[in-house]
Amino acid sequence: MCSGQLYDHTPCNTTAPPLHGSTYTCNSDTKTCNTYAIYRPQLSQQLSDIAGLFNVNESELQPAIHLQHREVVVPIICDCPDRSSRALINYTNNNLKSFLDIACGVYQGLVKPFVLEEQNGNLHETTLVKVPIKCACVNTSREVNSTMYLVSYPLMESDTIDIVARKFGVTPKSIHEANKLDPYQTIFGGTTLLVPTTRVPVLNLDHVVNGPSSHEYTIPVNGIVNRSMRNRFSTFLIGFATVCLCGVILLLVFLKWKCRHQKPQVVSITGLEFKRFSPDFLDGMSKLKQSLTSFSFDELKLATQNFSESLLIGKSVYNGQITGGFPVVIEDMKSIESANHVINILTTINHFNVIRLEGCCFHMNQCYLVFEFVKNGSLRDCLHDSKTRKQLTWAKRVKLAFDIAEGLHYIHYCTKPTYAHHNISSGNILITTDWRAKISGFNLAKPIVYNVVAEGDGGDSAKYLECGQDSTKADVYAYGVVLMELLSAKEAVVGRKWLDRDVEVVAGSSECLEKFNKFMDVDLEGEYTLADALRLALLAKCCIHDDPEIRPTMNDVLKALSRIS
Repeated sequence: MCSGQLYDHTPCNTTAPPLHGSTYTCNSDTKTCNTYAIYRPQLSQQLSDIAGLFNVNESELQPAIHLQHREVVVPIICDCPDRSSRALINYTNNNLKSFLDIACGVYQGLVKPFVLEEQNGNLHETTLVKVPIKCACVNTSREVNSTMYLVSYPLMESDTIDIVARKFGVTPKSIHEANKLDPYQTIFGGTTLLVPTTRVPVLNLDHVVNGPSSHEYTIPVNGIVNRSMRNRFSTFLIGFATVCLCGVILLLVFLKWKCRHQKPQVVSITGLEFKRFSPDFLDGMSKLKQSLTSFSFDELKLATQNFSESLLIGKSVYNGQITGGFPVVIEDMKSIESANHVINILTTINHFNVIRLEGCCFHMNQCYLVFEFVKNGSLRDCLHDSKTRKQLTWAKRVKLAFDIAEGLHYIHYCTKPTYAHHNISSGNILITTDWRAKISGFNLAKPIVYNVVAEGDGGDSAKYLECGQDSTKADVYAYGVVLMELLSAKEAVVGRKWLDRDVEVVAGSSECLEKFNKFMDVDLEGEYTLADALRLALLAKCCIHDDPEIRPTMNDVLKALSRIS
């Protein structure tokens, strides 16, 4: 069941249908076209560097560049070598960068790492890497309102359709139509959007605001205010700033006087407590990528109403509110070693789908960690509560499957060192207000061990790094279990029984719909296509295979998920 058919269950003797809602599908009749893509350069990059990355002349970038917000409009040639349109760019990989570094670091998200791997195969066979960037050409079916170009735009987390529309001077409706989006469909950062333009795109960033707007257009006000008004306003600002500065100085003087006349309070980490930390940990604390707030024990007692059982949400885990009404989650770590371990991991990595550590408290022999508050609780709680479960639509569950996979892929491949989680479960997947997933429970996480393996017997034999995949395959198994729970809203043992006993029936007999409906959550009825649901079910089956060698990697899992419409 884990062959290539895992990702495409269409019979070999039939033509596969186009992906539902896809804007990048094409056919042999589609002509090559000139179009554009948006590139976000790094701070040190010059126009000549960008031109080299896209195999174009530097002069072609000059008319279509806006460096104020570090976004560059780059001309590309879009083609249809198969059923998916793309602009194929040659990148010379002299520094032997990984597919991940090329996709995320060099091309800033315009292409996915697994797409590079599919296009190029073995990275070490040549220094020439073919980079396929998603694009689309205007054809008869898309040609609306004199559209000339469909610009490939990589979305950021803060982007909305309105913001992108104002940036390009087009209407939100035209973007919805070009991408076949529903009016209220959610868009996600890290994906690509097509923006239809009637001319060579020029970014109008002066009209972009930090948030969505209910209006399709904004009216420029530059130049409307006369010079005398601006001068009076400037004078007012200077006077106001002077008054504020004097107020701040007086406040600081008052606070300094107050501190001198108050009894010193106990801080959360004393000098004696620091002696209990290892030198390696103290050295590591100075290299953290993320700063932590040091909370006092009294603050945590106040936040949890003296660790009231009514606020207990898990084993030694409490909901709480720090002074000012800021909601957090507080975990009693039981030991300094365990707290140090989690701190070391979560302060050196940063990913949207990984829980954020806000602070810590070391008091006597007690150790507490303070995490960001995630309103909807764990995935297990959401699936077991009938009211909440009904809100978990098919689209939301597919996105949660992506989120969990991306979080695991990040810690398996992208951190230094890379980690295996060893504790993935629906209870350790937390769900935000907007139904996104965050991985928590890093108490058992361990670095992945790499072994140097030599090829051949000679002294000059080539050497390569072999990943300790056995440790990550446990995470893959656990991901498969979570995937079963997402589909069925049943305990893992029920889903495993179905996959072991009934999946063959589902794959080939007339009883397929009856068996499959019994497995799937009844609250999802009518929301999914049978093909997509089967793909996820069979992906789960491969993930929980008894033989770890047959289980996919998280890289394989992301490839499989990319085929879900």
